[in-house]
Amino acid sequence: MQQPKCKRIIDGKTYNTETATMIGGYWNEENPPVTYGNFLYQTRFGAFFHYEESEGFAPEDDYQKVTPLSPDEARAWLEKYQSYDPDRIERLFGEMPEAGSGEVKFTLRMPDSLRARLAAKAEANKQSLNAWMVRCLELCAGDGDRT
Repeated sequence: MQQPKCKRIIDGKTYNTETATMIGGYWNEENPPVTYGNFLYQTRFGAFFHYEESEGFAPEDDYQKVTPLSPDEARAWLEKYQSYDPDRIERLFGEMPEAGSGEVKFTLRMPDSLRARLAAKAEANKQSLNAWMVRCLELCAGDGDRT
């Protein structure tokens, strides 16, 4: 598989396939001369982006497209296209709950300053705020010696 080469600046941020890490993707070359590439990347600073490339019958059919993704969108991309590799998904986004295990949605009130600190920790760990908070709660509720 050839390594895509594309650099875009979106909202003042650089997205570069040559400096980012390819998380997963594929080339679809089943209908030559039309080819299509669909890839997920993560920048050196943890941001995710989607890269698409198409080469068609004519030059006007050719394109390279970069779309920034939230961590939740990146996880959804992996679940859709690379669900056969759950270890990769959990390495990036933490352990996922067992199917059928109940989840409850509730509202939690907290100071803005605490939310900002939690969001910074989540971002540093490349997780959504929700995933980070669930992880923290699971650690606190664990069977260890913590009180």
